Amino acid sequence: MDTTISRTINRTSDKAKEQDIADNTQQVLRDYIQQHGKHCMAYSSLQKGLEYEVMEGVGFIAYKSFKHFFWSRKGTKVVLADPVCDEKNNERLVTHFIKKYSNVVFLQASDTLAKLLDSMGYEVNQFGIETELDIQNYTLKGKHRSKLRQWRNKCEREQVVVKEGLFESNDLSTIKELSAAWVKRKGGHELTMLTRPLCLQAEPDVRYFSAYQNNNLIGFSVFDPIYSKGKVTGYYHNIDRLDHQAPHGTGAYMLLQAMDVFKAEGKQLISLGMSPLYSIKRTQYRYNNFLHEALFFTFKNLGFIYPFKGNAGHKKKFHGSTKPVFFSSIKGNSLWQLLVALKAIDLF
Repeated sequence: MDTTISRTINRTSDKAKEQDIADNTQQVLRDYIQQHGKHCMAYSSLQKGLEYEVMEGVGFIAYKSFKHFFWSRKGTKVVLADPVCDEKNNERLVTHFIKKYSNVVFLQASDTLAKLLDSMGYEVNQFGIETELDIQNYTLKGKHRSKLRQWRNKCEREQVVVKEGLFESNDLSTIKELSAAWVKRKGGHELTMLTRPLCLQAEPDVRYFSAYQNNNLIGFSVFDPIYSKGKVTGYYHNIDRLDHQAPHGTGAYMLLQAMDVFKAEGKQLISLGMSPLYSIKRTQYRYNNFLHEALFFTFKNLGFIYPFKGNAGHKKKFHGSTKPVFFSSIKGNSLWQLLVALKAIDLF
C-alpha cells in the first residue's frame, strides 16, 4: 500500500476514534444531566470549550482551564455552577476536584454549594441573583406586572406572531445576520460559560421560538431544558436575539408565549438566569469584604464592562422569585481571583 494512502487512512481512523470518544462522553454527560440537571446551568455544561471531571456512577464537574502569561501563569480551573450529581454527592465530587487542582474558582454557585464551600473553610461572596418564574401559577394581573401587559398588548397590536420551531425551518442566513447584529450592538462578542453560545443545530429537548412581523423574522429565543429524574421540568431562557426594528417588548412577548406552551405541557419553571452583581448582600458565610465593596461599586459605576443594571432591570419586570448565587476561590476571594475568572469567560 502506498505510504501516503496509509497515512491518510490512519489519520481518518484516528479522527473517527476521537469522534467516537467525544460522542460517548457527550452521552455520559447527558445521562447525568437528565437525572440531576435541576440547576439552570446544567445543560450549559455541554458547550464547547469546557472540560469535565467525571466520577463514574456519581456525576461530573464542568470547568474551563485558563492559563495566561499575565493573569494566571500556573493556570486556574473555573468551575461552572454546581456539580451535576445528587446533592448528597456534592462534597465527594468537590473534595476530589480540589485535591486534584491547586487553583479553583467557582462561578454561579448555588446556596447549597456555598454552604459546603464555607464548611470547608473557603470564602464565599454573593455574586448576584437568579430569577425564576413559577409557570403554573404565573399571572400578568396586578400593578407590578403592568409593563408586561403593555408589551404584550403592543406586540399584538403590531401583529407580532410567535411560532415554535427549529432553526432549520427558517432562513439560517437571516438568523445568522440578526444574531451577529445583536451581538455587535451588545459589545461585539459573546460571553462563554455563563451564557451558552448560540447553536444553529437541533439539540435534544432544547426549544426554539421565533417572532415575525409581516412575515419577516424579527427575533428568536432559545430555552435550554432543566431536568429532574429523567424528565424535563422547566427551561432556562438562555438566548434572546432581536432585530433593532423589533417592537419594544418583543423579547418579553416571546417568553410569555413560550410560557403558555410550557404551562399546557405541565412544566414547572422558567429560569431567567443570573443578574450579575445585582442585589448582593453580606452573607452568613465567611466572605471577603473588600471584594463585596468592589462588586457593589462595579454594579453602580462600571456599566461599560457589562450592562449590569439593564440586565437586572429587565428581569425585575417579571417579578419572579429570586435566589442568591455565589463566587468562591480556594485561593481566597481576592479581587485578582475574580478578575481571572471573568477574564476566563471573556467578560473583558
